[in-house]
Amino acid sequence: MEIEKEVKKMTLGHELGAGAPCLKCKDKCEGFELHFWRKICRNCKCGLEDHDVQLQTEENQKVGRLFEDTKYTGLIAKLKKDGLPSYRGSQVTISISTPAMGTAVPVPAVATAATVGPAFTPTPAGPPAPTHVAPSASSASSAPVRGGPSATTPAHPSAQAPAQPSAQAPAYPSAASVAATVVPAAVPAKTNVVKAITYEWAPPGVNQSLALRYMELLPPERRPIAGTQGADYRKKQMAKQLPEHDQDPARCHELTPAEVKQMEQYVRKYKDEALGMGDLTLPEEMGTPAGPAGARGALGSGAPGGPGAVAAAGDKAAVGKAGIPAGPGAVSSGGLAGNYSCHHCQKPMRQGDPAVYAERAGYDKLWHPACFVCCTCNELLVDMIYFLKKGRLYCGRHYGDSEKPRCGGCDELIFSNEYTQAEGQNWHLKHFCCFDCDCVLAGETYVMENDKPVCKPCYMKNHAVHCTACQKPIEPEAQRVSYGEHHWHAEPECFRCSGCSKCLTGQRFMALQGKLLCSVECKKKVMG
Repeated sequence: MEIEKEVKKMTLGHELGAGAPCLKCKDKCEGFELHFWRKICRNCKCGLEDHDVQLQTEENQKVGRLFEDTKYTGLIAKLKKDGLPSYRGSQVTISISTPAMGTAVPVPAVATAATVGPAFTPTPAGPPAPTHVAPSASSASSAPVRGGPSATTPAHPSAQAPAQPSAQAPAYPSAASVAATVVPAAVPAKTNVVKAITYEWAPPGVNQSLALRYMELLPPERRPIAGTQGADYRKKQMAKQLPEHDQDPARCHELTPAEVKQMEQYVRKYKDEALGMGDLTLPEEMGTPAGPAGARGALGSGAPGGPGAVAAAGDKAAVGKAGIPAGPGAVSSGGLAGNYSCHHCQKPMRQGDPAVYAERAGYDKLWHPACFVCCTCNELLVDMIYFLKKGRLYCGRHYGDSEKPRCGGCDELIFSNEYTQAEGQNWHLKHFCCFDCDCVLAGETYVMENDKPVCKPCYMKNHAVHCTACQKPIEPEAQRVSYGEHHWHAEPECFRCSGCSKCLTGQRFMALQGKLLCSVECKKKVMG
């Protein structure tokens, strides 16, 4: 009964994004209209992710279902309204302070201390008064004083408090008081510029500095900053790598009860054996890897990485702000982190730079952030969600392809024992249809256009090239001659000289302005 209920509640969300403009086709698309089983727009054949639709809620629910009933349930939350699992998400706004660019202002030289009177005048008899000298004060023959106000020198004479009379006060003018009368008014310093950057996703469960450094190590066009190319890339990869119809039978087209059961078993299998989410760590905190003898050395013990290659206890790696190199004296991230190298590119890890590890792969394997990719499509694993199989990382789509055949029509995995193969692809029997009109192509003539089968009537109407001579469409099985952008039927009545009507099949010819010519004489005759 439960399986039958699953079959009955098939919904493809036709209301979602309805009428949204296509970002690829622009005005050529009348607005998004979901095809009832192809998962694409009826009007322009593009996916939902190519249209101007906000999918944050749907993406969170999709990832929530993916991690439901797994060890990653801490990443999801039950929605109060309908109880559906939803990914908590990790959109984060980071405020980055950058120094303002100021202009140097020349300060005029002040009077020298040589113009000051005696440096010391004896006081009347009695105990000597304590003398307080500013740290920067020097003898009367000191160099000219330059600079702005200090803690012991007011910025302006008017800022000084009136002197209190005292019997023990020294009866001489101090160098500091003289300098104070000639130092120009201080120019207020420019404050730093604070820039807020919103990332549509950031690694969960790590401090902000580590997450920010992770983002800096990604290619600029892959950083999911809101409103940028990187955010658009993440949106498309979320749809491509984690298709909903690979995890939820309700998102598939007309599954039988037996197919629903097989799909549920498949989902349970990858949740138990393959699904995971990458995490960040600093390689120097992982401990020194085993050497040739199999023994582990202590941190900083002069392992193959060299003395000082691993930070000593209590040290912190320098994590710079976005776009700002670390300042002088900061701990450089240029040092190698022990013996660790990237499992993908085999290049060494650098101290202070975060690395990605996959728990299912083992803690001895680390990846550079930009190297944590699917082994099939080589794209960044979206939100670090991976599927591990035989020691290799896959995105959700290509893990599914390694387990089951995928239908070239509906994009779903095939759980039926009966399906067809054509043009190097697999197809549900009911989905080997014309890509334009959806008519079944079994036993019919079809033409492949952009790897999609098209029936002959649709080909003649929408895709066929036209003969330059007779202006009629050229049938797919007919012989034709093409030259640049021009095409002709390979028939004497079409492929002939415009000057003398000689058939040019198998002959030398020249084509000028869409006209066929057999000789210079005919060229002069036709072209003048």
